[in-house]
Amino acid sequence: MKNTLLALLCLLLSAMESINATCLEKPNNTSLVVAQDGSGDYSTLQAAINAVPDNSSRRFVIYIKNGKYEKEKLIVPKSKTNLTLKGESRSKTIISYHIYDCNSPESGNKCPVESWALWKDNTDLIRTSATLTIMADGCHLENLTVENTAGPVGQALALTLCGNELIFHNCDILGYQDTIYFKSDGMLNYFDNCLVLGRTDYIYGSGIAYFQSCEIRSWGGGWITAPSTPKTQKYGFVFNQCDFTYAKNSPRPGDDGRPVALGRPWHNYPKVAILNSVMCDQIHPEGWPTTWHMEYAATSEDLHLYEYNNTGKGADMSKRAGWKGIRKLTSEEAKEYTVRNVLGKVESWN
Repeated sequence: MKNTLLALLCLLLSAMESINATCLEKPNNTSLVVAQDGSGDYSTLQAAINAVPDNSSRRFVIYIKNGKYEKEKLIVPKSKTNLTLKGESRSKTIISYHIYDCNSPESGNKCPVESWALWKDNTDLIRTSATLTIMADGCHLENLTVENTAGPVGQALALTLCGNELIFHNCDILGYQDTIYFKSDGMLNYFDNCLVLGRTDYIYGSGIAYFQSCEIRSWGGGWITAPSTPKTQKYGFVFNQCDFTYAKNSPRPGDDGRPVALGRPWHNYPKVAILNSVMCDQIHPEGWPTTWHMEYAATSEDLHLYEYNNTGKGADMSKRAGWKGIRKLTSEEAKEYTVRNVLGKVESWN
């Protein structure tokens, strides 16, 4: 009898330890946990995203344990509103994929063909080469890395952003060409304390994005931005208190040592403002050295390519291209470039 009671007590203690361990796996304010080792609610990210309630007005938090999640091309569908993806560690929670745009009509101009075949039935997912496509409003990403590892082979996005009021905090967003695509006119995006890495047009599109205290790291020979801001949209990309740095050891031979342009106009009426930032020596003296087949770019006053109170050798504006839209803001004009003015009075920005 004594041995039986002892055995039951051991079983009870073991069960309690298991329950406590399970509780510890789920941090406070977390709805679901993703862990590759099976210790969470899901082992894959898309399964966890699919489990999120549709059209929720309350925030739903998916906590992602450390690991390299590299087997899925991911999408947050439009119905998964107010979702947070929160990593355990900025450098060790890595969302990664490798699809890129190529000349391959039989695979929708996406390569590798075998990877395209896995996702070809989801039109929204495969529309771009992005590792992660966000279509829902109100999504937040925190404390993680999103990367496209295809390298210097063509368009290879880390993020395609279609939703509104998206926030990125303490994230690394890594690519080479077209790292972040702001796909939808007027959609609002906020980046705080993030690293964005790329070489060719790696911050591009027609949305509105505010980069606060971010590092914008460039390999040589390319263009940081390729804006396509609509004429009626007052703001495009705003960088405040950012650090524009230079990356060595590019994956493409010939990049190292070459200058970096602030951008080139894609189409429409590009708007970029860089304020209170540090600009590395390798910034191209002209800033915007090419109109890129957009004849009116140099003469239109509807392009707003502004700088204010920047430091570092690259901030010297004395040799900037002579476009009408390139100029230094006045101190009064610079006051308009607050988060509230650019992104509106949205509670999320607090």
